Amino acid sequence: MVQVFRNVYILALLLAIPGAAIAQDGSVQEKGIAVFVEKRCYTCHTVKAEAAQVDAAKAAFAQSKGVELKESEGDKEAKGGDLSNIGAEKDTAWLTAFLKDPKDYFLDTPECKKLAKQKDRKKFKGTDAELNDLTAWLVTLKYGDMQEPGFENCLKEE
Repeated sequence: MVQVFRNVYILALLLAIPGAAIAQDGSVQEKGIAVFVEKRCYTCHTVKAEAAQVDAAKAAFAQSKGVELKESEGDKEAKGGDLSNIGAEKDTAWLTAFLKDPKDYFLDTPECKKLAKQKDRKKFKGTDAELNDLTAWLVTLKYGDMQEPGFENCLKEE
C-alpha cells in the first residue's frame, strides 16, 4: 500500500512540475500579446481573431501604468492590416527579419515602394526576447485569410 501511495505521489509530482513551469513562464499567446500591446503594435495592426484577448491585455496594461485607454485608441481602421492569419503565410525567420527592417521586404514596384516608404513603417524597437515572444505568437495565428487584398502582394517571400 505504501508503494502505491509513493508511486502516485511521484506521478503527481512529475505531472505538476512541467505545468508549474509553463504557468510561471506564461503562455506563448500571453507573452506575444503582451509585447504586441506594450510596443503599441495595435495602433497599426489588428488581430481580429484574438481581439478579446488583445483588448483585455490593453486594459490591463493601461491599468498597470495608471492611464486610461482612449475610447478610439486602436479602434480605427488598422493601416497595417489584420494579422489573424500571418502564421499561415510567414514563418518565424521571415517575421523576425521583417520586423527588424520592414522596408527591405517590399517588392520593387511603384505601388509597393509607396507602401514601403510610409513614415509609420517602423522597425521593431525592443529586446531580442520580446521579438522572440512576439514572433512565437504571430506564427500561431492561423485563422484564415483576414488580410486586406493588395498588401501581401507587395511582400517578398524571402
